[in-house]
Amino acid sequence: MKVPFPSLLAVLMLVLMTPSLAPAQGLGDSAVVAPVPLAGFPEGIATRGNRFYVSGPAAFGLPPGSAYVQAYDIRTGSLEATYPITITNPYAGMSAASCAAFGPDGKLYVIEPYVGVIRMDLTPANTQSVYSEFIPAGPSLLNDLAFDDEGNLYVTDSFAATIYRVPAGGGAPVVWFTDPALAGNPLIPFGVNGIRIDRNNRYAYVSVTVDSNMNGVIYRLPLVPNPVAEDLEVFASLGFTGPDGIAFGKSGKLYVAEALTSTIRVLNPDGSVNTVYSGPAQNPPGAPVPWANPANIAFDDQNRSLLVTNHASLVSFDPDLFLVFDVFVDDKGSPLP
Repeated sequence: MKVPFPSLLAVLMLVLMTPSLAPAQGLGDSAVVAPVPLAGFPEGIATRGNRFYVSGPAAFGLPPGSAYVQAYDIRTGSLEATYPITITNPYAGMSAASCAAFGPDGKLYVIEPYVGVIRMDLTPANTQSVYSEFIPAGPSLLNDLAFDDEGNLYVTDSFAATIYRVPAGGGAPVVWFTDPALAGNPLIPFGVNGIRIDRNNRYAYVSVTVDSNMNGVIYRLPLVPNPVAEDLEVFASLGFTGPDGIAFGKSGKLYVAEALTSTIRVLNPDGSVNTVYSGPAQNPPGAPVPWANPANIAFDDQNRSLLVTNHASLVSFDPDLFLVFDVFVDDKGSPLP
């Protein structure tokens, strides 16, 4: 059938006026989101509203006053505010910050390993208080933290093979679970590390970066008042990958930052491996930036991506590697308490 000329012209004009679709983003695509200024060594990351918050430095030997929380615009990556951690241990001679998490009250809780858990209001006045003071009896490295639905806070200690519990509202920590399986190796003494509670508030999942056999493991424990050794289950055995921070997706998948192999491993709900992502992170107009010892993970739900701290502690010192990158995973985060 012959198409009338006006109809053909209308079709052509419609085609020309329709914007071309951008190429679909591929799973595992990665880009630099924001540089992290010195003191660098970013460790913790948490999201709230239109901001993400980065805590650090997670490194030994840095002087008092080095610890920080920085707030970035989640849409643009621009640095919007810096909150120096003002509470220090006068006997330590140094300061640091490892992981951070928002509590049910909307305040940010940050581990200062020489003090304990610090509560931050994130106001212009930078109000801070000690939520739980830790006085270790031996080698200690407080690392990660997670709240359950009742407001109890669980804190890992990588050097003590221990998970502590702080009661809702704060106060003195108590040992919730300790076991040799959570210990590190004499050559790499980082044992129990990341921790997250599942969405049903039934289990605590923890990463052991390196066990006595130099193997990285994800364990889980039932969220009961006093778990015992027989309750500890191997969820996934990962080999010499160095699992650090972990986070649950809304899909039920568990995302694992692997510091030794500089990868992100995705585990299915049954513990099997779904996929493994690696860098580099695109950084136009410059050269791509390698993933260097990724430490912790938070979800950017709007973009269905992970935000990851590039800790860059096991490579030659390079301030350009202190940054946050994203990874498209087509998933959102499991709601936190």
